[in-house]
Amino acid sequence: MSLTEFASVATIVSSLAVLVSVIYVAVQVRQAARNQRGTTHQMRAALSADVMLRIAETDLSQAFRAGLIGDPNITEGQFWRFFYAASAIMRTTENAFSQYEDGLVTETHFESAKASARAFLSSPGYRALWTATRLSRESGFRAFMDELVVEATATPPVDIFATWRSHLTGVATANAPPGRP
Repeated sequence: MSLTEFASVATIVSSLAVLVSVIYVAVQVRQAARNQRGTTHQMRAALSADVMLRIAETDLSQAFRAGLIGDPNITEGQFWRFFYAASAIMRTTENAFSQYEDGLVTETHFESAKASARAFLSSPGYRALWTATRLSRESGFRAFMDELVVEATATPPVDIFATWRSHLTGVATANAPPGRP
């Protein structure tokens, strides 16, 4: 084998090695992006769960409910508990929006965040709080939430407790022993 032939073979082998390296790096980058999205989703879920568990605490849950429904008898103390809890929920929505805009959240996960925000915005107290505080948010997020307000206003709020109870009635009837209603 002459030096020219050897150089040609070395060039081909070198080119193949570079191609394999590029493919390997592409696979690694794709895997890293997938892991980043998974971590982002996990962090969003943990944040949402933390907010919900804090709201579930007796004193806060009553204040939060009074704020959501726009109870005219809400005390100032209850209002501020509602304000901070609802603001935390708005921040999680804003976080999901920003991460979606940056490509870190999938369309599926973002649709879930939108549905949750729409559900909260169907409550008069949450919608009023958004209106009162919207100017403190970034303009892109404001436009996004304002669109959801229009959608949510067209849909009356769902009474989840009443819906839950009606489902229990159906489940209890279906699970009743034979001969009993």
